[in-house]
Amino acid sequence: MSDLFIVSEEMILAKVTEKSFKRGIDYYDWGMVETVVRRGSRLFADVLGSEEDLYHVCVSFQEGDFSASCTCPYDWGGYCKHIVAVLLTWMHDGESVAVRAPVEDMLAALDTDRLRALVLAMLETDPGLAETIDGFCHQGALAT
Repeated sequence: MSDLFIVSEEMILAKVTEKSFKRGIDYYDWGMVETVVRRGSRLFADVLGSEEDLYHVCVSFQEGDFSASCTCPYDWGGYCKHIVAVLLTWMHDGESVAVRAPVEDMLAALDTDRLRALVLAMLETDPGLAETIDGFCHQGALAT
């Protein structure tokens, strides 16, 4: 594993509250991290929540640091317990994480018709993406 993907408890603690860190340890210990897949410089993971909800986590590594996002509603400072659990999984069980092609590489291999079909299929499962697409397209129209 290259230095790009090294994570320490100190690095995590610098970006979370003490409570989130402790809860993240619990989630890791309880096996709440369902899946972790590495795609290029990103980890994608599914983590069970306390109400049996499934949250999606993305961790991006860059130059000895990381940034992360989670679909949970946490909004109390720093990263949430789900992200902590994923990072602890990476730290302690990284050798068992599945490695797949980066999303960028998969998208680059698709022609326009296949990309269009993919986006439309994604809209069927997440209609909220229409706003993201609208903003992206509007931003592109302003740049031309």
